[in-house]
Amino acid sequence: MGVEAAELGEACFKVVQSHRSIRSFKPDPIPREHLDAILEAARRHASPWNLQPVHVTVVTDRGLKERLAEVLWGQRQIAEAPVFLVFSVDYAKILRALERQGAKTRRPGLADYIQGVISASIALSWAALVAEGLGYAINFIAVYGRPCETAEVLKLPELVVPVAGLNIGKPADMPGLTPRAPREALVGVNGYGDVDSKAEAYKLTMEGFIEKVAKVLGPGGPVEEMDERVRECLRRRGFNL
Repeated sequence: MGVEAAELGEACFKVVQSHRSIRSFKPDPIPREHLDAILEAARRHASPWNLQPVHVTVVTDRGLKERLAEVLWGQRQIAEAPVFLVFSVDYAKILRALERQGAKTRRPGLADYIQGVISASIALSWAALVAEGLGYAINFIAVYGRPCETAEVLKLPELVVPVAGLNIGKPADMPGLTPRAPREALVGVNGYGDVDSKAEAYKLTMEGFIEKVAKVLGPGGPVEEMDERVRECLRRRGFNL
């Protein structure tokens, strides 16, 4: 690895190490060249089969951001941030392109949706990395929990399903770093390893967050409530489930 490549890798790692989720933004606009760089990073995402089943909706209109904030559990940072990017699984354009080629097509199913989520997640991550590298703060939004409502606000066509949002802007505050589970809880060499040891390492590091984790994974938690909503939305949006 050359010196320049090593420096770039070190710079990227510093961005990852210093990441914070910001929930209050200044209204300062993002220069066009910076937004272009962020979107170009998303465009270059890796994708299974190189399908690239991703769409990014750039939301800057205050009224539209207000409506999205209302739909997405009243999260005010969506309206505050100068730019809100919505990443969607998108098979609409791909199937239309194939049809214009005269190719036979089918309705996408669960595996297709998973491939789209993987692709959108990579695009989201690369956009986030470049945004933070440019000195902006970010905040991820779980759009997958209200996909059809978000799609309706943005007037997205069938076979386009929003999965994640990214707020970008200058922070109005700077919270502390939240804990991350240690490497031994995350990594296994040539296998999984001992689950009890991993659980203990996770519990010790995440001690202050265990109650929140229990609410998410406990009966009647917020993600459990999303399950049927996501299934029904995928059916409504043209997926074969």
